[in-house]
Amino acid sequence: MQPEPSSPRQRQIALAVLLAGVVCTGMGQTIVFAVLPPIARKIGMGDFQVLSIFMLSALFWVLIGPFWGRRSDHYGRRPFIITGLSGFTVSMIAFATVLHFGLTGAISGVALYALLLATRAIYGVIGSATPGAAQAYIADRTPPERRTAGMSAFSAAFGIGAMVGPAFAGAVVALDPLAPLYAVAAAAAVAVAAVFFFLPERTPPKERAPRPKLSPMDRRIRPFLAYAMATGIVTSIPVQFIAFYLIDRLNLQSADALQLVGVALSASAMASLFSQLVLVQRFNLLPATLMRAGPVLICIGHAIIAISAEIGPLVFGMLLSGLGAGMLIPGYAGGASLSVTADEQGSAAGLSNAAGASGFIFAPILGHFFYSFGPSALFVATATLAGGCAVYAFAEKGLERRPSATEAASDAGPVI
Repeated sequence: MQPEPSSPRQRQIALAVLLAGVVCTGMGQTIVFAVLPPIARKIGMGDFQVLSIFMLSALFWVLIGPFWGRRSDHYGRRPFIITGLSGFTVSMIAFATVLHFGLTGAISGVALYALLLATRAIYGVIGSATPGAAQAYIADRTPPERRTAGMSAFSAAFGIGAMVGPAFAGAVVALDPLAPLYAVAAAAAVAVAAVFFFLPERTPPKERAPRPKLSPMDRRIRPFLAYAMATGIVTSIPVQFIAFYLIDRLNLQSADALQLVGVALSASAMASLFSQLVLVQRFNLLPATLMRAGPVLICIGHAIIAISAEIGPLVFGMLLSGLGAGMLIPGYAGGASLSVTADEQGSAAGLSNAAGASGFIFAPILGHFFYSFGPSALFVATATLAGGCAVYAFAEKGLERRPSATEAASDAGPVI
């Protein structure tokens, strides 16, 4: 028997619940990047050890994210959204608890480092189930002409969390250095329950003939994945290094750094949110347009950061960088989605997320190399790479590929 279609209000509630869960993950991401570097220096961990914690999580995210996306094509989106949010919750609680034992001296040295790696890896292994399934859930319910705008809703939700996260951390860190981590874990647990009860998926996965697994070398999506990998490095380096950069460039004490790091990350996230909610949603810009404009703004922003030694210009550079970064994910994720058929949406979302997240694998290695020459050298390098990405976006005609009429008709997806 055909299930009753959900009402418009039910669909609005479902989308709000889904995006609330994404907000939690965005908060958690920037809170960890803001809180961990000062704490790590306090407990005697090296900068590269901190970066390797982020790198291992990103490695698992890249390797396993596409697997979750493919599974969602066969078994539905909702189970994997729940799985990913649950993994995020467990990871944040465990990570904060290990840091607590490190601050009290109960665990130190190699044991502390290994436990931090392991607990953060949970986020990469299990938490990576959410983005691909969530983006595919949106793609299933979005017609092709609104696909990029639909993807920007996902990016905007993550951006809201990324914007709120550092400010929230700065507000509650006075209670306890780890309070922000526990608080966002509690919010994610609530989101898990909300998705379980209020996110409908009344149309079961369709029975489809077996088909080859969508390969990252598939000519339809290959240009988008290459672009996502390169821009992923450009956008992840400021997030991973801005705390170290402000401490060293402005000669701050670690205890005083969190407030300014929060300001810089919030400015970047706010600008990214403006891109996604206003520029993408209101003007319904094409993926190719977004992929060309985004790296130009990032290049300018990083150049300003590289030549500045005061907080005002540094924050302005982060703002411009965030404005450009907000265009990238809707650009390459929307372009990849439009380039494949309806039954490949989960796979395409998983691959595009993995390609973008791969920046967090390579950024610590490249960033540490350039940072060894001086903090400014790092942002000179990223400005140059962003300029190269802009040139690629203008030159690569594959980024303007469109689905056929048959694919466009099938991509309209269900509305429940």
